[in-house]
Amino acid sequence: MKTKKSNQLIVCALLASHIIVGCSKTSKNFSEVEKTGSRISKSELEDEAWHMEELYWEYVQNIDTVSYKTLWHEDFIGYPSFGDGVSSKNGIAIWIPDLHKDPDLKFSYLLHKKASNAIGDVVMVFYDTDYFWTDSNNQVVRKETYKFTHTWKKVEDKWLILGGMAALKNQYEIQN
Repeated sequence: MKTKKSNQLIVCALLASHIIVGCSKTSKNFSEVEKTGSRISKSELEDEAWHMEELYWEYVQNIDTVSYKTLWHEDFIGYPSFGDGVSSKNGIAIWIPDLHKDPDLKFSYLLHKKASNAIGDVVMVFYDTDYFWTDSNNQVVRKETYKFTHTWKKVEDKWLILGGMAALKNQYEIQN
């Protein structure tokens, strides 16, 4: 009788051990799938945010201030290159028509990505933008370069700018 109970206990212990190990492996595999399957990589997040910067500039090029304003979080605050202070979402698009105000010149741009950094679901993007104005002969008559930084966050599957800063690059030359 003792042997029969001992054998039953051993079988139960082996079975329990097998179940625990199996569950542990399944749980570990599930966690790995959860980490890789439902979350995209850091570089993929950075690529998505950079794509949003490209979209941002398409809106600027097309003077589409309505679509442009959809890129900004309602609580945005930033330090734009225009004006003397910070701006909220309400005043963020006022500079766009000025780029296109001379009917004899065509505005265009060129982006130079410098760096990006994803931390969780927030991505900071740093880049320079060359502004060009060309005449009817396609000759560049004016050029300016600005530096930009935007902080993007995915909110309900939509990327929005939380904050940012822009400034004319090399605005001040050092005098010897």
